[in-house]
Amino acid sequence: MQTRMYRSFQGLLLLGMCIFFASKAASGQLTWYINSRFIPLTIFGIIFLAVLSQIIFTEIRRSRRHEEETGHNHDHAPAPVNLWIMLVPLLIGVLIPARPLDSSAFATKGFNTNSPLISADSSTKIFETESEERNILDWIKLFNLEADISQFEGQSASVIGFVYFDETLGENQFFVSRFVVSCCAADGFALAMPVEWSGAAALEQDSWVLVKGTIEAVTLR
Repeated sequence: MQTRMYRSFQGLLLLGMCIFFASKAASGQLTWYINSRFIPLTIFGIIFLAVLSQIIFTEIRRSRRHEEETGHNHDHAPAPVNLWIMLVPLLIGVLIPARPLDSSAFATKGFNTNSPLISADSSTKIFETESEERNILDWIKLFNLEADISQFEGQSASVIGFVYFDETLGENQFFVSRFVVSCCAADGFALAMPVEWSGAAALEQDSWVLVKGTIEAVTLR
C-alpha cells in the first residue's frame, strides 16, 4: 500500500470516529456509554480527532505537491494491518445498535435495594433535601443508613425510573429502577424501589414512569 493511500485511510478513519462520537453527543446517547461527568472530556477528544484528521489531510496535500515538484516518491507505508486497530472499534460502534441499560441487564448484573454508596457527608445533604426532590439513589441511601426507616413513612416521594416486574413482588407491585454508572456502562448497577399501585398490570416492562406517592415500610417475599 502506498504511503499516501495509507495516510488517506488513516485520516478517513479518524474523521469517521470523530463523526461517530459527535453524533452520539448530539443525540444524547453518550450517557448510555459513560458517566455524564466524562462528557466534557469526550467532547475535547472529538475536537482533537477532527484536528488530527485535518492535519493528516493537509500533510497528504503537501506530500503530493512535493512529489510533483521534485519527482521523488518515498514509499515506506506502515503495514495495512495497523488500520484495523482503528477500524474494528468504529465498526462495532456503528453496527451494534446503541441502547440504554434496562431490565435485560438484571440477569447478569442483578439489582440492589440497598446502596453501597454511603458517606456521612452525602447522607447529611440528603436529609436536608426536600423529600420530593430525592431520586431513587437518595432514598435507598437513607433506607440503608438508618436502622429505623419508620421515620420516613408518610413522606412524599417523586422518582423517575423504568418498570421492572419481579417474582418476589405481589399483585399490583413493581420495581421502579435506575442504573448507577460510576465510569461506564460496564460497571453500572441497578437500584430499585418497590411500588404498589392498582394499575400496575397495565404497565409494560422497561417503560419509563414518574412515580408519586407516600413512603411506606413493606416486607418483600
